[in-house]
Amino acid sequence: MSSQSKLVAALVAFFVLAGGATYVIVKRSGEEETQVAEQDLPTLPEIDREAITTLVITRPAPEEGGAAETVRLEKRGETWHVVAPVEALADSNAVDTALSRLDELEITGIAATNPDNHERLEVSDAKAIRVEVMAGDETVITLLVGAYRGRSTMARLPDDDRVLALKGSIKFAFNKALKDWRDKRILDEAAEEVVAVRFESTNGTFSFARDAAGAWVQAEGEAPIERFGSTKVQSLVSSLANMRAVDFAAADVTASAAGFDAATGTVTLQIREGGDEAASAEAAEAAEAAEAAEAAEGAEGAEAAEGAAPAPSVPTRTVRVQIGASREGNEFYVRREGDATIYVISQYLADRARPAASAFQDAEPGAEGASEMAPEMPPGLGLGGPGGGLGGPGGELPPELMEQIQRQLQQAASMM
Repeated sequence: MSSQSKLVAALVAFFVLAGGATYVIVKRSGEEETQVAEQDLPTLPEIDREAITTLVITRPAPEEGGAAETVRLEKRGETWHVVAPVEALADSNAVDTALSRLDELEITGIAATNPDNHERLEVSDAKAIRVEVMAGDETVITLLVGAYRGRSTMARLPDDDRVLALKGSIKFAFNKALKDWRDKRILDEAAEEVVAVRFESTNGTFSFARDAAGAWVQAEGEAPIERFGSTKVQSLVSSLANMRAVDFAAADVTASAAGFDAATGTVTLQIREGGDEAASAEAAEAAEAAEAAEAAEGAEGAEAAEGAAPAPSVPTRTVRVQIGASREGNEFYVRREGDATIYVISQYLADRARPAASAFQDAEPGAEGASEMAPEMPPGLGLGGPGGGLGGPGGELPPELMEQIQRQLQQAASMM
C-alpha cells in the first residue's frame, strides 16, 4: 500500500473512531489558534417573542463578596413592567432589544467542552448573566450568557458543560443595571404642543406664551428682558418637554430628603389638547385674525394687528415638575406632579429647568459667540480619539460600547 493510501486509510479510521465529529479552528484574542471539537449541537427551543410574558435576569455580583442583582420583568396587557426588586414601568426599548436577541438565537458551534474553560469564557455560575424566559407558567429556556468572543457570544445551558457559540452580540442586551430596565421618561410631550411655560427658581420667575404665529413672547405683565430671544425659550422647552432621568432615587429617599419641601425650581407647562385638530383650529383662527388686520387701514389697522398678536385660546392641560436637592453634587432629584416616583437628572438639565434672565437673551451684536452655535455635547459623549475615528485604530466598536453610545446620544438629544 502506498504511503498516500495509508494516510487516507488512517484519516478514515480516525473519523470513524471519533464518531464522525468534525473540527473547527477557533482563534482567540491573544492566543494561538487551537482546535476545538464541534460535537452534536443541542437544539434550542423556538422562541415566539409575542408569547413571552416574563424575563428574569440575574447579573453576577460586581465584586467578590457582593450580591447578585435579579430583575424580574412581566408583560401586563401590552405593556412591560419591572415587578422586582421594585414596581415600575419598564423601558420599552430595553425590553424590545432583549426580546429581539432571544428571537434570533442561533448556535454556530461549540466553543469549549471542558468545564475548566467556563470561568475564562464567563459562563460559570459565578460570572454568567442568567436569563430565564417564560411564557405563562412555562419556562421556555434558561441561558447562561457569557463573554463576547470573535463575533460570537459564549453561552451555556444549565447542567451542560458545553460552551455554545451564539451568533452575534447578545450579552449587552441583558447586562443592564436595574435603572436601565426602568422607564426613564419624566416628561414625554411634543414640544410644538406646549403653548405656555413658567419657570420659578431662585434665579427668577419667567413666563412665556406663544403668539398667533407660534413664536414665543413674554407673558403679559412680565418685566421686559433685554435682547429677548424667542428661540432661547424654544430651546429650553424642547429639552424639558422630553425630560429623561439618568437614575432613580434609592428606595429609602423620601420626598423631604430629596428636597421637595423647599424645591429649588418648578417648571409649569401648558400643553395644547387635541393634537393636530386643535393645531388646525388654532391656525384657522390665526389666519382669520391676520386677514382682519390686513383689511384694516391706518392707525385703526395697526391697533387691530396689535390686538391679533396673542395666540387664540385653546383647551390645555397643565404639567408641572419640581427640582429638588442635589445628589452627590452634580445630579438633582426631580418629580412630576401626580407621580410618586423620584427621578434623578443631570445638573445640565436641572440648570436648564432653573434659568436666569440671561438664558433668554440673544448675544449683543458683534459680541464673541453672537452667532448661533451648535449646543455643546454633555461630558462623556466625545466619539473621536486619536485619528478622529469612532472605533479608534481598529475601526470596529464592540456592540456593548455602541449600545452605550446610542443610549447617551438619546439622552443628549433630550437635553438639547
